[in-house]
Amino acid sequence: MSIQDRPNRPARGGRGRYTPKRKICSFCAEKVSRIDYKDSAKLARYISDRGKIEPRRRTGTCARHQRALANAIKRARFIALMPFVSEHVRRQGNVATFSPIRELRPEPKIAEAKIEPKVEVKAEVAVPEVKAEVKPAAEASKPAESA
Repeated sequence: MSIQDRPNRPARGGRGRYTPKRKICSFCAEKVSRIDYKDSAKLARYISDRGKIEPRRRTGTCARHQRALANAIKRARFIALMPFVSEHVRRQGNVATFSPIRELRPEPKIAEAKIEPKVEVKAEVAVPEVKAEVKPAAEASKPAESA
């Protein structure tokens, strides 16, 4: 039986079963000297869906750029360019503190106040009529004659 007959087995001299492919630091490849904390779109690639900074083994960044990346993310969070926690975690709360006993207790009911529809009251106000005499333009230019 030759090596070509065994499709499920790796060839000799190849990588082992659990050896992942080595990742290249994207910052080194782009020759980035400083990681900009204001570029939140780029920094968001290195944050998990829970809002945590991704580790080096997952992102493939080198140690030097991972430290700079962590500082840039922390700085962006501090000046509110990025959230500390993702939106769905904020809405659901901490899942680790889930208590089934708390779920069995009924929620206290809040008494609802009856709101009556707003009625508009119009008051009639007497407005005095003012009669103004309007003179034609030809008469307005003439000086007034005194009697």
